[in-house]
Amino acid sequence: MLLLLFPIAMGAGLAMQTAVNAKLRDFVLSPYLSSGFSFLMAWVFLLLLNLVTRQPLLISGTFITHNPSWLWLGGLFGAIALTGNVVLFQKIGSLQTTVLPIMGQIIMSILIDQFGLFQSPANPLTWAKGIGLVLIVSGVILSLGLFEPRDPLLKAAERHAATGSQLFYQLFAILAGMLMAMQTAINGYLGTTLHSPIRASFISFTIGVLSLVLVNLVTHAQFSNIRLALMQGPRYCWIWIGGIIGALYVLCSSWLVPLIGTGQVVVLALFGQLVFSALVENFGLFASQVNRMTRVKIIGLVVMFVGVLTVKFITF
Repeated sequence: MLLLLFPIAMGAGLAMQTAVNAKLRDFVLSPYLSSGFSFLMAWVFLLLLNLVTRQPLLISGTFITHNPSWLWLGGLFGAIALTGNVVLFQKIGSLQTTVLPIMGQIIMSILIDQFGLFQSPANPLTWAKGIGLVLIVSGVILSLGLFEPRDPLLKAAERHAATGSQLFYQLFAILAGMLMAMQTAINGYLGTTLHSPIRASFISFTIGVLSLVLVNLVTHAQFSNIRLALMQGPRYCWIWIGGIIGALYVLCSSWLVPLIGTGQVVVLALFGQLVFSALVENFGLFASQVNRMTRVKIIGLVVMFVGVLTVKFITF
């Protein structure tokens, strides 16, 4: 029973990681620099883990040439999703930055199962998955507050402008979730071929770090801005833990899946992520903007979670 608390804590950690990285971005003035530093911290953690477990760090040229080219895209997809979450957190809030990528993950995971993408075993769409997907979409719509009563003092033109400006970020959030699902499938296959999930995670994060270093160089990011974050002192010491949280998620996943199964890990982690992201937004945790939860949004989260349970556990 105690093991079931770990995936919930892992999901809460993901929601925390997004808030932490978003605050770090406020100080370093660049989402690329913020996510790059977060990836670097996770990479160092996984490097030490590989050294402690005495696993080889390099891979052979034969391994590279004898495997599909998409095998190396996991780290890139992860870097895009993480950087996107830093931007999305400030544009659409903690809750939407959680629920929309989850919807994207579920949609992409169903597609991966349906067509056996990335060498995954084919698992065709069923009525249960279809119903679960409808519930997830319905829950997302409710949690977005689209059916909340509008402020009568807010002009129609202003409401339209606000909706239009958020639509791009909402669509990107769904895309980020789809990339995260593809990253999971790719890293899973990489771990299988290397016979080590820890080594696969290290390689994935290495590619992610290199990608973000290149992006920071191209965008002329001011690496000296890291000093601005360091100057914040003990009050904001928590802004540096985002990468460690991400690395711990990867590590705990590889430990828990053989013990309690992939389905339970995924569902309980999503539960923790949904609940904690709602708390972050409702109370403005980690110096974020306060956006109170409403009854409709809470109902939406419950409907969405029921949809996830339907997709993962019900078959007919």
